[in-house]
Amino acid sequence: MTATPSDQGSPHLRHLAIAEKGKLAALSGDHGRALELYRTALRLASEMSAPTPFARHYTDCILESLEREGRHADALALTVAACEELERRGAESHLQRRDHATLTLRRAVLLLFLGREDEADHHLEQAVFIAHPGQLALAAELQAWRRRALTITAQTLADALTRYGYYTVRRARVRPDLARRAVLPPDLSRQEVT
Repeated sequence: MTATPSDQGSPHLRHLAIAEKGKLAALSGDHGRALELYRTALRLASEMSAPTPFARHYTDCILESLEREGRHADALALTVAACEELERRGAESHLQRRDHATLTLRRAVLLLFLGREDEADHHLEQAVFIAHPGQLALAAELQAWRRRALTITAQTLADALTRYGYYTVRRARVRPDLARRAVLPPDLSRQEVT
């Protein structure tokens, strides 16, 4: 979710700007700082009762920084909780179904990073089922690799994730101009990322 110029008067500008600042930190490799900023953006969005897509996007950013730090078990725990929450809600809209499928795919990817291939296979199959066959090209490729019993190294998996646009935080999608306008709470103002 990248803010647009029409966001100038948005009441959500504060948490959007903080999240963009987090993305800059992540792109510079400072995922610890990025996580602080994303969590702050998520908290502010929650306090404002912001629409659900904000929370979903900030959660994706948090999961991505955890993954990039190699904290796959932590990311998996959050992903499992998010999947369970979607399952509890029941009847899914098209957007919720897509979110559920991509979260289930993320769960499978994390399981692969953790060397839990059999569990990953189950969740890859589930992701494809939720999204409908042909909708998640990355899941289909990973399934094909697993069926051929190919060894999936961390590097091979990381390369595939990049190739399929798995990662949310990409330089071309970040708004540095918006990040510069971020007003941080005092506890986060100690270290600026530009």
